Amino acid sequence: MSIKVRGTIAVLAGCFTAAVGGVTPAVASSQVPVEVPLDGVESALHMDVPTLSTAAPIPLPGTPRGPRYARGHVLPQQAVPQLPLTGELPATEADVPLPQVPATQDVDRLGLRTESSPVRTVTPGASVNPPLTGPRAEKLGLPQVSAPQAGVIVPDLQARPGADVALD
Repeated sequence: MSIKVRGTIAVLAGCFTAAVGGVTPAVASSQVPVEVPLDGVESALHMDVPTLSTAAPIPLPGTPRGPRYARGHVLPQQAVPQLPLTGELPATEADVPLPQVPATQDVDRLGLRTESSPVRTVTPGASVNPPLTGPRAEKLGLPQVSAPQAGVIVPDLQARPGADVALD
């Protein structure tokens, strides 16, 4: 069998594998898993160590709430727009060994578990109005002096976190 025939068969086999389903598309995740490795501490100190398993959330930005024009204002309201973010609080599990002080107790670990929950938030925004108004028809197009205005639009956070603590 010549080298050309072998190369052609290899290319065809690769194309067939990709077409049949050997390649899956990448799926975006809203969390990155985080494991805290403490196995080395356990073997070095010859004692039980806590275990912790959680994830780092990745906030996903939405469409910014743009400026809107209001009557009587020279500049638009929300000059610094608010940006909505969504994400998910990660599920977390932690087991902490407890020392056996009284020998009669059967409790040796403290466990903490949280479930994942969605989070929605909006970043703060700002609104500014200069000390001059728009052109006035009754004053031949001249602006009127007014008090300057500045405001901060408060951020918003919505979530439902919860946790269970248990003695094992």
